Amino acid sequence: MALSGALAALLLSGPSHGYELHATLEAELGSTWVTRPAQVYLTLGRMHRDGLVTSERVRQETRPDRQRLTLTDAGRQAAEAWLAGGPADELVVRLAVARLVVPDRVPSLLGTMIEERTAALHRLRGARADDTGGFRAEARDAEIRAVEGQLHWLEGLRGHLGELVARPRVRPADERAAELA
Repeated sequence: MALSGALAALLLSGPSHGYELHATLEAELGSTWVTRPAQVYLTLGRMHRDGLVTSERVRQETRPDRQRLTLTDAGRQAAEAWLAGGPADELVVRLAVARLVVPDRVPSLLGTMIEERTAALHRLRGARADDTGGFRAEARDAEIRAVEGQLHWLEGLRGHLGELVARPRVRPADERAAELA
């Protein structure tokens, strides 16, 4: 869900094409979240099939035609739902995309993430009593440490939220070159 959610959320800011969406994710997240162009195009194809996006062919004189993608109402709802919540392993991507498309909502999104991770930590600690035998206690401790790390990271972001939201978007190289041409 992370990739389709991220692509849908990026389209909240307006129509785009697959290459630009991939380049934006790569420029913003670098090697910390690897997506291949083929993954992006497959996911966009599924999103089109599922009625989340519509596409329109845009002719280019010197390059192959592009498919300009636009969110449908269902796609907009899916994007909003993904930004509002999702698996803990998508925290970084959700915040990175939110910073680009809905920067005014990043503080509340961050607060929600902190609340959710705090509740998860309390649940995990409360379940420790049930961890007898096998490797259960160690596995639970690993989960607890992971959530503690996420909370530490999220709290650190809260400390410099203004700078984070105001930080310029890293633009893909082809976008910068187009501006110079």
